[in-house]
Amino acid sequence: MILSEMRVWTNTTFMGINPIGTAAVVVAGSALLASKILNTTLEYHGLKGDVEAQDMIEVETDHCSIRILNDGNY
Repeated sequence: MILSEMRVWTNTTFMGINPIGTAAVVVAGSALLASKILNTTLEYHGLKGDVEAQDMIEVETDHCSIRILNDGNY
């Protein structure tokens, strides 16, 4: 089986168990697939799976990069 190129996506827009910041990292070939995987996992954990593909932010992996997912500023 040949897998397509995997990319790294982050999301901080979904509602968690408590009304505080949330963050997820997903490895998938596209933003659409990443949002589907995230929604399935959120629903499995009893959360609302309503993340849209455009809510996924790709992390550049061809050079050094960083994305702070949650800085604790509530």
